[in-house]
Amino acid sequence: MGDDYEPYQWQVGDPSDWGDSVGVPDIPYMGYINNGDGDEDGRPPQQPRLSKDRELAKRARELERRGRYDEALDLINQALDISPRNPNHLNMKAIILDNWGKFEYALKYYDESLAIANQRVVVENKAQCLYRLAKKHADSFNVREKDLKTINEALAILPDDYGRNDYLRVKGSILKSLGRQVQAKKCFLLASGRYDDIEEVEKQEKFLKECDGTLISVTGRKFYDGGFRLQKNDIVTLIKEPENKHDHDAIRIEKDGETVGYVANSPRTVPEGISSASMIIDTFTNNAQARILFTYLDEYLIAKLIV
Repeated sequence: MGDDYEPYQWQVGDPSDWGDSVGVPDIPYMGYINNGDGDEDGRPPQQPRLSKDRELAKRARELERRGRYDEALDLINQALDISPRNPNHLNMKAIILDNWGKFEYALKYYDESLAIANQRVVVENKAQCLYRLAKKHADSFNVREKDLKTINEALAILPDDYGRNDYLRVKGSILKSLGRQVQAKKCFLLASGRYDDIEEVEKQEKFLKECDGTLISVTGRKFYDGGFRLQKNDIVTLIKEPENKHDHDAIRIEKDGETVGYVANSPRTVPEGISSASMIIDTFTNNAQARILFTYLDEYLIAKLIV
């Protein structure tokens, strides 16, 4: 590790929450419970003073817990001026920046701490920071490919015994925003422990890729009373609507003379591998028919044109 540096370990006399990790002894001031070995008046022996940098870091931690991040940052920087390669001080600086919402800056100091001492608690802190950074963008309308890499990194460094369902849900949200519906659904199912459903999705995905016919998706069912009564193997009729003011390629879907939806014709409603209304509008002259197959990803009702 170089520089003959040894990470600071919790010692008798340190506060119970002070040391090289979260999870240090939780008995306040361990070793100073009066067992008759103290002074004659029953008082515990005097506690050793913290070094200057550790005292600054301790005060920084107290301020951070009270949300006074700017003051806490100033104190931890003073501690690092004294002991610049102390991984616990670097971790503390990262925590302050992290809880302040300055995630990118926090990651820099988590990495510096880990480069000196690969402590599990810092790895967990970094993973949580990556999660919060990814979630911040997942909850916005500004999802980028970079955000997928961020949540993937968080999942990659999480210890095996650490819960990851929330991480998978954020990844699913990011994938969905990026238009990767199948991968998104698998993440949501995995987070919910629905492993059998993942297998079913994979079977349907394989069918869609290998099917030699023309597949469509039925959309707008919620606006029509008969839409949700459609079942597997139902035969429906496709009717062109060139006069439709919203979409000249609109194709209405009927069952027994009743409108039950439309052929999907937008990226939001047409899953990968499925034909849109614009793609099939010129493949038939009058009315066409289709057979209902299955519901895909709990969202898309898939049908196959009958030739």
